[in-house]
Amino acid sequence: MKRNRVVIAAAISLALGLTGCASQDVQAPPSALTAPALAEPAMTIKKAGETYAKLSAASNAARDKWMGAPQPTKANLNRHKKLAAGAADATAAFSKGLRKHRWPAEAQPIIGALDEHLQERAAAYKRVAAASTVAEYLEAAREVAVTSSLTGQVRQALGLPEAAVVPGVSPR
Repeated sequence: MKRNRVVIAAAISLALGLTGCASQDVQAPPSALTAPALAEPAMTIKKAGETYAKLSAASNAARDKWMGAPQPTKANLNRHKKLAAGAADATAAFSKGLRKHRWPAEAQPIIGALDEHLQERAAAYKRVAAASTVAEYLEAAREVAVTSSLTGQVRQALGLPEAAVVPGVSPR
């Protein structure tokens, strides 16, 4: 009887020890919560176009609001910084929204490239929002790529009409 308890205790100790020994490099497979795009079928071109238009609307509006603000001065710098922060948040949300869906195969590579561009753009907006002087603000603002030729490519792939041109800006 005593021997059985020792064997059982050893087995439990071994089992408990093994559960805590998993390698940090091993990751669990994606769950439905972490990878919804993998679980759903690819959208049709029509549905993808509608989804893209909805996702891009807030980002475009925040960009236009930021770009439409009067010239930054020391007096209105905080307002400008808030607009830049809002544009950063809206752009990050657009990027995240792109990753939440499974796009048609012909559009996926362009969507992926646009997602990367949007992440860079959101980071650039954040640098603008972090400026402490008008000069720093203007320097950081020059680095924001407010449009990209990728958006036109995505719109074409999804059967959408060309987007409105951003006044005074050439796509990067």
